[in-house]
Amino acid sequence: MLRHARPLPPARSPMSRHRIALALPAVALAVALAGCSQSGTTGSSGSGSGSGDDLGLVTDGTLTVCANLESPPNIYTEADGTPVGVEVEIADAMVEKMGLEIEFKEIAFSGLIAALQAKQCDTIISSLYIKPEREEVADFVPYLLSGSGVAVSEENPAGITGFDDSLCGVSAIGITGATGATLLEQKSVECETKGEDPIDITLTDKAADALQQVIAGQADAFMDTAELVGYYETQSDGQFVVVGEPVDSIQIGAASLKGNDALHAALEEAFAGVVDDGTYADILAKWGFESADIANA
Repeated sequence: MLRHARPLPPARSPMSRHRIALALPAVALAVALAGCSQSGTTGSSGSGSGSGDDLGLVTDGTLTVCANLESPPNIYTEADGTPVGVEVEIADAMVEKMGLEIEFKEIAFSGLIAALQAKQCDTIISSLYIKPEREEVADFVPYLLSGSGVAVSEENPAGITGFDDSLCGVSAIGITGATGATLLEQKSVECETKGEDPIDITLTDKAADALQQVIAGQADAFMDTAELVGYYETQSDGQFVVVGEPVDSIQIGAASLKGNDALHAALEEAFAGVVDDGTYADILAKWGFESADIANA
């Protein structure tokens, strides 16, 4: 059973270092292709002087990044709306190498691929898992390792123990278009095949809404990236608990539209530079992401 939750209205404040760019509606095609977490943002400027004229950028001199700013600690906003997180810092470091400025355009996670295809942005940097169906329309520069995790309320009334058969017959919530939601759907089919009840799956666009529903007892479990559910566990004062081990280890990457070889090469070179000068390792250490190090995996 699959249904959609009604998201709470987002609260936004003026940003101190990054500005927000409002996104145009995303093309519907993205739902099937988009992957791992709606609105827009602009970032810090690089120190270089290049304009990126040969990169086919949406805005000359600026790398426009489609992102869903709802995935802490990877990519989210502070109370004043400033984009922060390990992926924001990696993106800022890469753009500095490219000699460009950066703009984060916020998009619903399910619409990221469509926004890229509609050329609303140059790249996606937003906890986007690298999957074969996405590689049909985009080129990727891998920059993190990730996995998916299950979390429940402190009470855990359904007795869920992780991504296993304890999910059969429970209610669970996932992010529209994200891998966690897909894994729940696959597990639900598996439950039915075994003669168990399916999972009652609800979808939402906002991780914060999922967290609230689990804590309030409106859903038994939430599944999304292991990083995100782990972060919420540390912030919930014991009300939200990760159960079981992460599953489905996979790479996260910066996506650019297939065919723009110059931009893909520039992003590859920039990331290599950030790794070589030690900035990448410093960022991972700051955020406790050493286990997500893709350069030394």
